[in-house]
Amino acid sequence: MSRESNEHRTPLYETVHEGGPIAETVIDAIAEVTDSSSTEIEPLYESIDPDALEDLFGRHSEKRVPRRVEFIHKEFAVVVERDGRVTIYEST
Repeated sequence: MSRESNEHRTPLYETVHEGGPIAETVIDAIAEVTDSSSTEIEPLYESIDPDALEDLFGRHSEKRVPRRVEFIHKEFAVVVERDGRVTIYEST
């Protein structure tokens, strides 16, 4: 999924990571879209390594952070951006 393909699609949900583990922000965003509890969502590790995601985007990370990471989690395309934005799209 490229940035160009996202520019022409309407996000289902967008939020900004404001603390805590980034994986929790992603799960909470998917829970919002599916109108579910975060405990009812398929574990994130089925799609991406949550520890690696935290390693990249954690607030205290001193590593060079990529501009964005995109992955598919079930029927959703998830985009995590360097500025902390987490956007959920329908997967196509």
